Amino acid sequence: MSKRKTVASPVFEGRRRFLMLALLTIIGVLMLRAVWLEIFDQSMLQERAEQRQTKVVTVPAYRGMILDRNGDPMAVSTPVETLSCNPKILLDTRTVWRDDYNLALRTAETTQGDARLDAERVLANMPFVKLEEALRKVEEVLEYPPGQLLQNLEESRDKNFYYLGRQLPPELAQEILALNIKKLESTSGYRRFYPLGETSGHVIGMTDSDGKGIEGIEKVADGVLAGQSGRMRVVKDGKNRIIEGIESLTDMVPGQTVKLSIDRRIQYTAYKQLKEQVVRLDAKAGSILVMDAQTGEILAMANLPSFNPNNRKQLDAQTYRNRAVTDKSEPGSTLKPLTVAAALESRVISPDVEIDTSPGHINFGKYTVRDPSNYGPISLATLLAKSSNVGASRVALLMNPRDHWMFLSRVGLGRVPAAGFPSESSGQLSSYTEWGKVDHASHSYGYGLATSLLQLTHAYTALANNGQLMPATIYKLDKLPLAQSVMSPTTAQAVIHMMEAVVQTDGTGKRAMIDGYRVAGKTGTAYKFINNAYSNTRYMTSFIGIAPATRPRLVVAVQIDEPKKDDSGGRAAAPAFSKVMSEALRLLDIPPDDLPALKQADTTTKKEGNT
Repeated sequence: MSKRKTVASPVFEGRRRFLMLALLTIIGVLMLRAVWLEIFDQSMLQERAEQRQTKVVTVPAYRGMILDRNGDPMAVSTPVETLSCNPKILLDTRTVWRDDYNLALRTAETTQGDARLDAERVLANMPFVKLEEALRKVEEVLEYPPGQLLQNLEESRDKNFYYLGRQLPPELAQEILALNIKKLESTSGYRRFYPLGETSGHVIGMTDSDGKGIEGIEKVADGVLAGQSGRMRVVKDGKNRIIEGIESLTDMVPGQTVKLSIDRRIQYTAYKQLKEQVVRLDAKAGSILVMDAQTGEILAMANLPSFNPNNRKQLDAQTYRNRAVTDKSEPGSTLKPLTVAAALESRVISPDVEIDTSPGHINFGKYTVRDPSNYGPISLATLLAKSSNVGASRVALLMNPRDHWMFLSRVGLGRVPAAGFPSESSGQLSSYTEWGKVDHASHSYGYGLATSLLQLTHAYTALANNGQLMPATIYKLDKLPLAQSVMSPTTAQAVIHMMEAVVQTDGTGKRAMIDGYRVAGKTGTAYKFINNAYSNTRYMTSFIGIAPATRPRLVVAVQIDEPKKDDSGGRAAAPAFSKVMSEALRLLDIPPDDLPALKQADTTTKKEGNT
C-alpha cells in the first residue's frame, strides 16, 4: 500500500510566514523600545518614578517653651500626628465593593456544601468587610460612638478632605495606620501641654488646633513662640509613609523660649487659696494678684472661674476672660490710701492731722455720705482703720480737683497698665473738669470711677516702693527699667504706716495678720451699680496688702465677687491674702520684720487707732 505525500497549501505557508514576521517585528519593536527607554529616556522614567514616590512635606516648627522665672516649664510642645483622608474616594470605592459583597452574599445563601464554604470564605476576605472592620476599630481607638465615624464620612462625601483625628498621640496614630486603610494620610506636628493646667490658664492661655496662640501669653507672644515651618523633599512608600528625607528646601526655624515673671510655686498657692475661698463663700467669681513692688514683676495671677487648656473637650468660652486684667469695677474703700496720699502730696494736710467726721454723715443736696457711726475727730490712721467715708470725703474736698486727678493719673488709673496681657482695661477716670462736689467726694472712697485689679495693685506698688512706680510686667526682667516718681518717699512711708492700723485688732483687716510680719493693707466693699441704681445685695469685696511693712517688697490683692456668706473685704478677702502673702514671703525667703521695732510700732498704732 503506497503512502500519500501531504503538500502544504501555498496560502497556508504564506499565512504562517506572515504571522512569524509580524511576531518578530513586534518583538523587535519592543526590544528597540526597551533599549530606547533604558538608554535615551532613562532620565524621563526616573523623573516619573520620583514624582510618584517623592513628595514635598512641611516640617512643622517646634513652638517655643514658656517658662516661669525659675526656668520651670509652664507650656511645652509634644509630638502629635494628624490623620486625614479623602471621604469621596473612600466611600466611592466602598460602593463598588458593596456590589461585589452583595453578589458573594447571595452566592453564599443559595449554595450548599463546598461551594457555600468557598463563597463564605470569599465573603470574609472582601475589601468592603475589611474596611468596615477597620472603621469600627478606628471608632474604638478615637472613642467615637458606634457608627458615628461612618456617618461623618457620609456627610462629608462631597468634600475632598476630612480629619479623621487631630493632634493624636503618636502611639494612637500608629495603631490606626496599622489598619492599612487606603488613602489615609498622616501629618506630623506638635501639641501644647500645660503642666499647671487650670492653675495658670488665664495667664498662659492656649493655642488652637493649628498651634496658633488664641489666649493669654500664647496669643500675645505668638510671633516669638511660633517659629517658622520648613519644607523638605522626602521619599514615601505605597502607604504614604516617609521612608527617607532627600533634601531640605527651607530650613525649619524653632520658636523662641519666653520666660515669665511668674513663680509657679506662688501661682499654685494663689490659685489654691482663691479657689478655697470662692467655694467657701459660694461667690460668683474671684481674682488674686501678687506683685513685686521693687521690680513691677507679676509673681502670680489667678481667676475663678478658670479653665484647663489641656482638656479641650470641656472648654467654655465664658471662662477664658482674665478678670484681673480685663474687668473694671468701682474699687470702693481700697482707694482711700491713695486719697490720703494725694492730699499729703498736695500739702493740704499733714500726717498728724485729725479729721472731724461729726456728726457721722455729710449731705450733698439729695445725696448723703454716711459712716456706720459718728467717729468724731480721728487721725488719718484711724480713718483708714475704720474705713470712714465721711473722713475720706472731707480729705478729698480739701484738695483742688485737678491735683487729685493728676495724682490718680500718675499712679496709673485711667490708662492701660501695658503689662503684656491681651485686652488690658484702662479703667475709667473722667477728667477733673467734669467733677462736681459729689463726684469729687465719691472718688475719695472708690465710687464714680473704675479700675481693674491689675491697675489698683500696680498703684499700691508705688506706696510700697518709696513713691517709685515701676512699669508692670508679666515678663521676667534681666535689668530694671526706669521708675516713675509719683510721690515723695515721705508720703509713701507715712501712708504705709497709717495702713498698718487697718491690720490690727480694732481694724477692718485684722484677718490679714501674719505671724512675725508687719502688714499694711486696706479692705474694700463696693456695691454694684445695676439698672441705674446701687444694689443692696450684690457687691465686690477686696483686700490689698503690703508686706513686710518695714521693708515693703510684695503687694497681694484679693477680690471676691458677690460672696454669699461674708459681706466685707475684711471677712471675705483678707483671710486669703494672709495665706498667700505668708507663703510667698516664705518661698522668697524674705526675713520677718525686726521684732523690737514691731512691738514699738504696735504700741504707737494702738494709741493712734483708739482716739
